[in-house]
Amino acid sequence: MGTLSALVAVISAFAVVMAPFGLHWIALIIGFVALFVAAAKGARPGLFLTSAALMAVSVPVDDAFEMSRADLRLMTRAAEDGDAFSSVVLSIHDVTTNVSGLLVVATLVLVAIAIRIAARRASPDGWSFYLRESDALGDMTVWIGKAASFLYVPMIFIIIYDVSQRKMLEFWPTFAETGWYHTFTSTKLQEAEWHLHAVLFLLCFGYAYIKDAHVRIELVRDKLAPRTRVWIELLGCIFFLVAYCYVVMRFGYDFAQNSFKLMEQSSAQTGLPLRFIIKSFLPFGFLILGLAGVAVAVKCVVYLFGPEALRSASGYYAGTHHADIPEDAVEPATADR
Repeated sequence: MGTLSALVAVISAFAVVMAPFGLHWIALIIGFVALFVAAAKGARPGLFLTSAALMAVSVPVDDAFEMSRADLRLMTRAAEDGDAFSSVVLSIHDVTTNVSGLLVVATLVLVAIAIRIAARRASPDGWSFYLRESDALGDMTVWIGKAASFLYVPMIFIIIYDVSQRKMLEFWPTFAETGWYHTFTSTKLQEAEWHLHAVLFLLCFGYAYIKDAHVRIELVRDKLAPRTRVWIELLGCIFFLVAYCYVVMRFGYDFAQNSFKLMEQSSAQTGLPLRFIIKSFLPFGFLILGLAGVAVAVKCVVYLFGPEALRSASGYYAGTHHADIPEDAVEPATADR
């Protein structure tokens, strides 16, 4: 029951962003009900934290309590034509738009309460629950990165064929007159190459962060105490990584949505159609990176404020970029305070 409710909350979070204005409020209510049911009943590790993070970010990304000018004009026109649903939506919008900031804060508070309920249900102190959720969420981003790595295979084949096709024209000029050549033009092949390359990188950002593969200033970091490293990691996650991911998701979604509405094509005459597909991976890729940042931030909180018994399991980011194990992760009794 809890796992199913968490899945409903995940789906509802996407529906909040993608559903038309008015209907997204229904998705928001369903999502929060499902989130609290998942908190009370228990869900599969990682899935609850994923649903909580998505519900938290869906409201500000969608501007759930404020209507765009274009939507407001359409809704007003429909209400003037006698549409009852549009009239109700406009009435509610007149109230919510004046307190939209407070409502966003309220939704974040509800998410925090749900997380606390889930932690209390899982264990007396909740720290083991946080660590388990963090590990599972990190594993999910790693799995997505590993699955995305297989995109290298079609990308390599496309590159090989693209190069071979151009060389083929040197000894078979009439090949340029065939239907095959006109279907798989060099422009389409090259665009397919960078599309796959972009998707590969976007889906592997989270994997790289969980595996501590991103660049660090080791000259400074290696000289710091383990707890200082973890504090830097935590503050960096909250105020830089997750915040930046939110900005990219917020504007990246509009970027992809506008492309979909226009059915944007390649700027090249013989390029690929449906440009919105590749653009939609921009917010999705940074969503995965943001979830990885949440997983790391939770693990840092467990290391800094949790019991010493869990430091060996949560002290990965207390080490250096070369994965040196800090003393307080090996010997909890003599942990650095």
